[in-house]
Amino acid sequence: MRIVRQFGPNWFTTIMGVGIVAGLTYSSPFPIPFQHQIGLFLFGLLNLIFIVAVLLWMFRWIFHLDEAVNDFRYPEKALFYGAFAMGINVVGNDYFVIGTHFLNRYLATDISKVIWVIGTIAAIFTVIVVPYLLFAEHKVDQRDALATWLIPVVPPIVAADTGTNLIPLWGGPNTQFTVTVVILAMLGVTFFLFIMVSGLVYSRLVYHRRLSGHAAPSLWVEIGPIGMSMGTFSTLPLTTHQILGHYGNALHAFAVILSMVLWGIGIWWISISSMYTLLHLSRRGEGLPFHMGWWSYVFPIGSFTSGTYALNQLVQYPFFTIAGFVQLVVLWTCFTVVFVRTGMGVWKGSLIQWRRIHVQGSIQRAQKPA
Repeated sequence: MRIVRQFGPNWFTTIMGVGIVAGLTYSSPFPIPFQHQIGLFLFGLLNLIFIVAVLLWMFRWIFHLDEAVNDFRYPEKALFYGAFAMGINVVGNDYFVIGTHFLNRYLATDISKVIWVIGTIAAIFTVIVVPYLLFAEHKVDQRDALATWLIPVVPPIVAADTGTNLIPLWGGPNTQFTVTVVILAMLGVTFFLFIMVSGLVYSRLVYHRRLSGHAAPSLWVEIGPIGMSMGTFSTLPLTTHQILGHYGNALHAFAVILSMVLWGIGIWWISISSMYTLLHLSRRGEGLPFHMGWWSYVFPIGSFTSGTYALNQLVQYPFFTIAGFVQLVVLWTCFTVVFVRTGMGVWKGSLIQWRRIHVQGSIQRAQKPA
């Protein structure tokens, strides 16, 4: 029960990270030794973590209702329900990318579709409820505008991106067209909200003091919706040609141009985020204290890599094959560091107190005179 009380929706960022690394490793267009075995292992680990996380989240709502409700009263906690929604869609997408290759294909596809529907509902809930609370209930200052504000508005684009692969699998043309409309609508919601929130973040970076070392990882969140938008635009022409008819050629050309434009702005954000990270690792910075926000180094980079994969599939050009591989190497470097640090934080009790010795140590530190 001690663990259940402490388990917030921010822990679903681990599911997002493990899931996207698993899918990208398994489906890498650049051949990698043992990529399928590694992808399968991470897929099994993903399912284990996801089941445990969902159970702990449900138990928290049952046994610690006050703690669960309080998540919505604080903006820094409420926004992580976006991670909850995105985590669901990442799991569903891995059943399509990986599960269809070793499970019964129809079973894996049905599982992926069911999870996608659940994730889509969660995404729509998050993108409506959390911004409304920010507008009507939460009290924030302009200096509080961080890229983490994107977390509750990104889930629809994640649902859109993961849903594009499933379009041909939804029965007849009418059903496929309906799913396509839903996907385009969700893409529109996140894409324009992304532009508005990014404007607030840019303004905060210009007019207020530089981000602290604690907040610096949040800049990487900006890369996530860029990558997912690239993935959605690049995949739609390949999965909707049977239902869009003569509009397909125009959509293909539009997707190529827009995805390349988004790839460019993504590289810019990566450059700025990298410079911020290096700044705080230098003598001029404050250091980068570890916390769960470090998963911002994983899923957003994974999202951008996923977008590069999709763009490569659309244009079939070696440049993006190599770019995708380089990004995957960077992703694995970040993932290894963050995964190990998270495991160490759990074991030592700095992230979640799960043993009596952790609680006693926390009490002693609190009682120690200043």
